[in-house]
Amino acid sequence: MSVDEDKTQSASGPTSLESGVTPDVQAIARIDAVKTVLRVLLQTTGLRLAVVARVTSREWRCCAVLDEMSFGLNPGDTLAIATTFCNTVRTSATPLLVNHASQEPRFADHPAPRLYGVESYIAVPLYRRDGAFFGVMCALDSNPAALSQDKLEVFRHLGDLIGHQLENQDRLDRSEAQLFSEKEAALLREQLLGIVSHDLRNPLNAILMSAATLVRRTDMDERARRAVRRIIDSADRAQRLIRDLLDFTQARMGQVLPVDRRPLDLHELTQQVVEEVQAVAPERVLEVRTKGDGQGAWDADRIAQVLHNLLANAMQYSPPGTRIQVSSEANDGALVLRVRNDGPPIPWEVLPTLFEPMKRGTTDGAERRSVGLGLFIVDQIARAHGGSVEVASTQAEGTTFSVHLPRRG
Repeated sequence: MSVDEDKTQSASGPTSLESGVTPDVQAIARIDAVKTVLRVLLQTTGLRLAVVARVTSREWRCCAVLDEMSFGLNPGDTLAIATTFCNTVRTSATPLLVNHASQEPRFADHPAPRLYGVESYIAVPLYRRDGAFFGVMCALDSNPAALSQDKLEVFRHLGDLIGHQLENQDRLDRSEAQLFSEKEAALLREQLLGIVSHDLRNPLNAILMSAATLVRRTDMDERARRAVRRIIDSADRAQRLIRDLLDFTQARMGQVLPVDRRPLDLHELTQQVVEEVQAVAPERVLEVRTKGDGQGAWDADRIAQVLHNLLANAMQYSPPGTRIQVSSEANDGALVLRVRNDGPPIPWEVLPTLFEPMKRGTTDGAERRSVGLGLFIVDQIARAHGGSVEVASTQAEGTTFSVHLPRRG
């Protein structure tokens, strides 16, 4: 049975976003951080469905969802409360982690695996600041998982963030205020920065160190070695996501991203970054061209971040068999980094907002790939170096991003 077949119905028919919107759904929808939090949950756990739900003794209602497994759930939809694992979280008022529901004695007869095919599930209760129970934030999958208990700590901190923002949203609604006070906004920013930089970075660093140790072992067969490399690649992607989230938060606070300018050869750095990307994507054709004097003063880590983001964008939006061309060229008092791909042109109506956060050149499959910060971060790093970024995109010439970087600030 699919989830759509088992959704509860109102007198007028199945609950939908139009007919079933409640103040709780609207309140969650107005919290900008929810979508990012759900994305981080999927990146952290490897599960494919994340939900914020309003849960009472009578009803389970979806308030926000990020669905990468075609589960068929939308904001405003309801489920019979007794058929959900979230009801267990509500009644126990404690977090819950289930790795293989149909094989665990206490859940083998639960309706969730039987009706919805849910095998893995991790959740924490959500509370408003005054201690009132609101609902549940959860991630789940139809496949069994191997999640450790430390993941619940990450969920708990992110759940606290949503609960705090929900309480602030309620207060704003009651007072008809338009903006958070400066103090409240700063507190929320600090909480998000603390969660991302500490509670997510530390486990990822541990994963990378352990995987790097494993991959150096000589007694592993090739299948196991490929699995370890996939772990390393996934952890690297998650670290890049965290770095972009931190930079995004700082930029939204009105601060210029910090750069540490040091003398370097931009041509050599470009070649190095392309070789790193080629190593993890050997199936792609990457070409490098340099011209002129590559000497100048830039932040090597930040410029590498620019190249990684532009190359990830190029591989994401170009056909697998096509070339990606990277160039580093001297131009008067500046150097210009260019990344070109042969993907379809960016729609003209998208170009004016392409470097804004959460924007993409196309929405085709974008929910599965990123939170849409890569080009925004590229633009911010270029500005921090006193430079700029521009894009040209046509059917005949493909898409080229050009980053202009003065040799010295």
